[in-house]
Amino acid sequence: MPDDLLSFAWQVASGMEFLSCTKLVHRDLAARNILVGAEKNVKISDFGLSRKVNDELNYISRKNRRLPVKWMSVEAIFDQMFTSYSDVWAYGVVLFEIVTLGGTPYPTISNRELLTLLKSGYRMDRPENCSEFIYDIMLHCWNEDPLMRPTFTELREHLDSIISQGGCYFNFEIDEKNAYYNIASFNSLPFETVEFPLSEVTVNNKPVL
Repeated sequence: MPDDLLSFAWQVASGMEFLSCTKLVHRDLAARNILVGAEKNVKISDFGLSRKVNDELNYISRKNRRLPVKWMSVEAIFDQMFTSYSDVWAYGVVLFEIVTLGGTPYPTISNRELLTLLKSGYRMDRPENCSEFIYDIMLHCWNEDPLMRPTFTELREHLDSIISQGGCYFNFEIDEKNAYYNIASFNSLPFETVEFPLSEVTVNNKPVL
């Protein structure tokens, strides 16, 4: 099982490396969009939100639509800027889902609360069954500065090294009462809604926009 999880993480990183090299931004990378075949081969699916990007490797969304907030980077949420680096952020959330065997990210936090928390620097805690080493990869993926995040090539190479070295990176004595095992996975609201436009989101009582 641990080897399978590392293999899944490696295969997703490898697939996303290919997409980023072809200047394609997925924009909806999440465990629900990853298919596992009978031979445990992984395929990335659902390219409904994907876009070809320009030479600066970015895509600016100009339409309000339903987007998966809990998998989105800070700049994607607040600036509607999507890049390979925003996909890397989502990959960090996918790692969380893999490690927790399908656990829900930010399980007790609403989308509105999450916007404020992310802007103030909050990141998910280390899952109870996850090593510090793997959690450190997640945190690097969630760096607020997109250029400080690893590339998918770096992530794939890093996982190459981890797999070749062996070792124990997961503990499967998990507590199924943990919140991220008991809350539905896809609970995202539209990117902008009349309920809480981004202009109303504040950090330390100051608007973020």
